[in-house]
Amino acid sequence: MKKIALASTVLLLAGCSAPVVGEGEYATAVAGIAPTCESFTGGEGVDLIEASGEFGTQPEISFPFPVTGEGIQTKVIIEGNRGPIVGSQRVAMHFVGLNSSTGEEFQASEFGTEDFIFQDLIPITEEDNQRPDFCKALTGVQVGSRIAVLMDPMSVHNGNGVPSLGLSETDGVVFIFDIIKAYLPKANGAARNAEAGMPTVILAPSGRPGIQVPSSDAPTEFRRTVLIEGSGSVIEIGDDVTVHYTGWTWDGEQFDSSWDRQAPANFSVSPDGLIEGFVQALEGVKVGSQVIAVIPPDLGYGDVDQGSIPAGSTLIFVIDVLGKD
Repeated sequence: MKKIALASTVLLLAGCSAPVVGEGEYATAVAGIAPTCESFTGGEGVDLIEASGEFGTQPEISFPFPVTGEGIQTKVIIEGNRGPIVGSQRVAMHFVGLNSSTGEEFQASEFGTEDFIFQDLIPITEEDNQRPDFCKALTGVQVGSRIAVLMDPMSVHNGNGVPSLGLSETDGVVFIFDIIKAYLPKANGAARNAEAGMPTVILAPSGRPGIQVPSSDAPTEFRRTVLIEGSGSVIEIGDDVTVHYTGWTWDGEQFDSSWDRQAPANFSVSPDGLIEGFVQALEGVKVGSQVIAVIPPDLGYGDVDQGSIPAGSTLIFVIDVLGKD
């Protein structure tokens, strides 16, 4: 997996050759999830931008440069119907980035291929120094859409410019995005009752889990409960999945969490790269589901220390299945 950056604190896009499939189920799975970012807005500047050609193919882009507009402006050129982007999630897309002052291209993905770009849409507050606010630019856009986004210099690089890309302090940016797929921001589906003796899961509004561990001894056998049952595809061994997860030891000590990194994890469901208990936790679960799994040492890290995890630890994972490739 490669990294492309407009600036270290500005734009982080990661290309990956894994195929993206099953886009149609997202519209059903995302229903009822409230947006976490302000929805996109248009403007006179972005209305001047055109991008012809079919969705997913190299666009022919035209605009009278310099083109200017205040803040972040979004225009839907081709409207999809695969469900809305709601923020706090990962999206797969093709893109072109151009200098809004000169019309010169500085970054692009390979349209017409499966070398998609993945972007995590993180809500940005006024105190954040992260730029630009892709969450604001894309929230409300339907998956399957081609959009134009115009960002002024403050929105895209905080007025500092990016010399390595030929962007001066006064240059804004034009992006053309083809939104190929969106992953859920959190589990979404029918709530199920937890089993007796399992840790209790407490969810924040964002979907981030916390737990209360029973005072009893840790189970000696693997246990799994589906707490939220999604409506998507069933996970099988060998599938590439995108998940949010948090892991604790049975004494309640957290040792890892994708939520802390504000980015979901992607990996193949296989014992070649995962502990056996984590594979068992995911196999047969539907996209959109949340599961809690208690993993005894023989299905975890055994009698070997693993970072902050003591040898012989029973592990607890809460996993939200956000998507499958």
